[in-house]
Amino acid sequence: MAVSLSVYPNRAILALGSNVGNWKINFNQCLKKISNFGLITKIGNIYVSKPYGHVQQKNFHNTAIELMTNHSPLRLMRGLQLVERVLKKNKTITNGPRRIDIDIVFYNQLVFQNNQLTIPHPRAFERDFVLYPINDIDPFYSHPTKHKTIKALIEGLNEKYIEKIIKQPKDSLLIR
Repeated sequence: MAVSLSVYPNRAILALGSNVGNWKINFNQCLKKISNFGLITKIGNIYVSKPYGHVQQKNFHNTAIELMTNHSPLRLMRGLQLVERVLKKNKTITNGPRRIDIDIVFYNQLVFQNNQLTIPHPRAFERDFVLYPINDIDPFYSHPTKHKTIKALIEGLNEKYIEKIIKQPKDSLLIR
């Protein structure tokens, strides 16, 4: 039975990261739980990157997903925080090691900020490990405040963290 996308009128682009435990298991458990909030329609490749900020830790595995949802941004954020708790995010320091990290990078073309959430994600435009997986999903998505495509933002990056790409099958919604 096909699911109509009209049931899910909002497009959220989420960034996922993991550097504690088995990243494939972490991502697949995360995807299964995120699917409770809508329909995952695309997954980017996996990018292995040097840690950002707190550098005395293992490399991260990063990807992005496109989620079609009927949840508001704040309701989605609360749901994703619950997923992080259930999967034992285990983040003890800012930019430190974690089993799973989920960020809402974009939500439609929304520009939103309060004390809990900022959309678009305030630093995503300067991080290759966030932009490259989003580029896999939609290179021509226009950043709502920078007014540049993902592809153009990548071309303007100064710092590089990515060390390796793990290609994912385009027809799969699981991490392999």
